[in-house]
Amino acid sequence: MDFQLPAEVEKLQIELRDFMTKEIRPIADVRDQQGPLSKKELAEIIQKCNKVGYVYSWVPAEWGGKPRTYLEHVIEAEEMCRVWPALSATVDTHSGTLRLLAQTAPEEMKKRLVPPGLVGEVIACDMVSEPQAGSDTRGFRTTAILDGDYYIVNGEKMWQTNGPWSDVGVLTAIGDPEAYARNPREGVITLAIERSSGWKVRDLPFIGLRAGMTGHFVFNNCKVPKENVLRPTGMGYQQALNVRGWARVNVAAQGLGVMQAALEDSIEWCKKRMAFDRPIGGFQLVQEMIADMATDLSCSRMLTYRAAAMMDAGVRCDLEQNMCKYFTVEASKRVTDKAIQIHGARGLTTHEGFRLERYYRDAAVGHIAEGTQNVLRLVIGRRLLGLSAIQ
Repeated sequence: MDFQLPAEVEKLQIELRDFMTKEIRPIADVRDQQGPLSKKELAEIIQKCNKVGYVYSWVPAEWGGKPRTYLEHVIEAEEMCRVWPALSATVDTHSGTLRLLAQTAPEEMKKRLVPPGLVGEVIACDMVSEPQAGSDTRGFRTTAILDGDYYIVNGEKMWQTNGPWSDVGVLTAIGDPEAYARNPREGVITLAIERSSGWKVRDLPFIGLRAGMTGHFVFNNCKVPKENVLRPTGMGYQQALNVRGWARVNVAAQGLGVMQAALEDSIEWCKKRMAFDRPIGGFQLVQEMIADMATDLSCSRMLTYRAAAMMDAGVRCDLEQNMCKYFTVEASKRVTDKAIQIHGARGLTTHEGFRLERYYRDAAVGHIAEGTQNVLRLVIGRRLLGLSAIQ
């Protein structure tokens, strides 16, 4: 078993780290404190990131993309989150949704949306969770009912990354209420829906990821052409589960970047911060915290890289996907908390350029995004025991 990154992936990692440190960190350190980016600012940053292939890496070659492996996508998320987690959440959601559209949307829609999507002139989002149905995908209420040449969409979607910016979304909804009542796996449909349908959306500010936006959508008799079906009734549920599997690995990868940044800043601070006539890194308890942080990061990285490598190999890895997300976001809480302790009062402020409080807030989002920790425990337990705790 080879625990080293392949040479070409290691080369990519170096390229991405150099780019993010030089080109994006100066923007992040100023802009993240000011609240959500404008759509124009987001497009400009996406175009800048495309110099190293961030959005292009998700889209099929026939639509102008330069696809990368899942392991390479993990490296992308890790390196972007080391510098700016809010940007990673935004770009990753947009890119993944754009890929699905490029693969399954009607040809006319692909031609109209994918090329401008690659440069951030069109922004995409994934619409799954609802106010009463996050992890419980059996609790959907949003419906998409065929009426002639259109599906009529009614309901709400909540917690959609990029929502207020979005021009198009991939909507998971109930297409056959009777089938859904019998078995949720049989009644769900997936549609591509555009802003022109008449949806209403507002932003939901978060504790972290403050440069991004999160949407609460309301659909009131919104019309979607029947040609916009991406997954017909009976296949939409499985599509949602497949997306969630990768999304959990991606959240874990983002946690790696936050931990890496917190560890780097802490090591640097330990060497230069003086107390009692010596660097604080010379104190036993401080070294203990650094050792714990580095070990948490290393374990998290192994779990996450393994899950991504299994996805690339095409083998079942839902257990590993859930494990890596569960462990890594717990580790990110521990690591960012220790980083604040090491920095003392400076860990609580952005004054003088410190970033620790941002790391701590951004890490907190991972505990909820793409499945709460308790739900992940239940999924892991079900796979190991063959018994479901959810009735």
